[in-house]
Parts: sequence; structure tokens; C-alpha cells
Amino acid sequence: MLASTSLLAIFVLLLTNCKPKSDSDEETLLLLAAAASRICANSSFTGTTVVNSTATLDTNTDCITGMTSSMSADLPAWIRNNFKCAVGSVSGSNYVFRAQNIPNNKSYYFGSNSPMYETLAAGKTPAGTNQISSQCLVYSIPSNPAEKSGSKTGTQSGYVSVGITVNGLAIFNNAAAPGDVLASEVSTFDKFNGHPQNTGVYHHHSQPLNVSNDNANLIGILLDGFPVYGLLCDRNTVAPGDDAAPGTGTPALDSNHGHTAATVLFPSGIYHYHYAYDSTATTNTLIGSFFHGTPGTISN
Repeated sequence: MLASTSLLAIFVLLLTNCKPKSDSDEETLLLLAAAASRICANSSFTGTTVVNSTATLDTNTDCITGMTSSMSADLPAWIRNNFKCAVGSVSGSNYVFRAQNIPNNKSYYFGSNSPMYETLAAGKTPAGTNQISSQCLVYSIPSNPAEKSGSKTGTQSGYVSVGITVNGLAIFNNAAAPGDVLASEVSTFDKFNGHPQNTGVYHHHSQPLNVSNDNANLIGILLDGFPVYGLLCDRNTVAPGDDAAPGTGTPALDSNHGHTAATVLFPSGIYHYHYAYDSTATTNTLIGSFFHGTPGTISN
């Protein structure tokens, strides 16, 4: 309560400051207001709070009914034309994404009383009693990413999420719950390779199968501003027949699943991550143990 009161006080002081506000200032005020009052799910942010028992898919947006899916016009085309089920905007030198973090696919983890429920596949085991619940994830991600010099920042450094998928879902690192190896948790993934942790944050360590299935599709953006792709490289051609594993016509991946190469979305080349085998997780993941660049911030 004290933290919320302090943030609200700051918010009021900013509102009473007479200096003209820039677009960045407006964004800051919105973020402070959200933090102070714990508002996330409303028409200005991410839409009506999703309740599992009444959740349905909106066929017009391909997101859960009531969720806001909006990417502002000043975002680059590679984000604007590919991301959904979240609210995206630009604030100064950062991209800001706000998400309820509700999957736009059926899942065992909606609970059996939900229209979005489906049983786990044969051989799968539940992740305890964990269930999907609406979140208030706010990402601030560098819009001009660059390699961080010196020691890299670990992906296992307490981040709520290390990135966001093109369908507005949290990307988690290559680690499992304490005491486990991620490979041992694969059996708890639903049909689309996701599961929630104990506070209901649905997330992907692995490729989201309704986004990418062992192909070269864009999967999302990580917290350091670099994109993450599927198992293959598109090698800057639109023909899927030209897709190949990293290292075939492109540089091999580094230990964090990344390399610099041209893609259809980035024909001049960019560092980007790939879904690939990870020695820490002993299974394929979306990122290794370190960020290539300097990560932004994430709150919930």
C-alpha cells in the first residue's frame, strides 16, 4: 500500500507540473497511473479482464473476446504487422507492450469449466493445480538494440518475463522451477507448448506451436530488443523452400541461440535469436542463459 501511495503522489506531482508534456511524458503518466492504482485491464490498456469460465475466442481479432489488440502507427512495420493480443506503443527510445497474457488457443490450463478448455494430450502431466489467469504485464524494450559490451546480463536474473510473443504471451528463460531441469517440465506443456506458473502467468520456454512449428516464423521480441525466430532461418527469401538451419548459408548460433544474418523482415541484417537446443535446459528453448543486448524492464 505504501508503494502504491508513493507512486500516486509522484503521479499527482507530475500532473501539476506546468511544463508542456511530450509524447514520452504522456506515456510516463499513463504508466505511473497504472502502477499507482494497479489498473491494467480497461479500455485504455488491455481490455476487459478475462475470466476463464466465460473466455471465448474473437474470430475477428484472433484474441480472447474483450481483450484489446492494438499496435500504434508509430511502431515499425515488423511489429505493427505481426503482433496482436496486446497493446503496443512507442515511448521515447522504447517499445512499450501491455498484455493480459491470455493465450488465444485452447488449453488444459483454462480449467474444465472454461469454453477454452481442452484435455492434455496422452502422456502429458499437469503442472500441479496451476491455472491461467489475467495479468498486467508491462514491457519497456529498447527500440535500437545493440550488443552489450563487457559482461552480459543473465536471463535468470529474476525477470517476470524475458520477452513477448507475437500473440502477446510471456517468454520465459531456459530455467525450470528450482530443483528441476526444464526438460523435466516439458511433459506439462499443453498442445501449444505453454503452461502457467503458480501465479497464473502462462508462458513459453519453447516454440509456441500456433506461431511457429519448426519453421522460420517470427516468434516475438526479447527484452533486449532483438527478435526471436523459429528453428530455421528464412535467409532473406520468402520461399519456405529456401529456409535452412542456422549455420547453413548463415553464421552458426552463439551460446545464447543468436547470430547476425539478413531476414525477410530485416534485409540489411540484424542479430536475432532462434528456437534451438540449450545445454542448460537439455531441451530446445527460445533463449540461452544471457541476453545479447541490454535488457529493458518488465513489471506485473
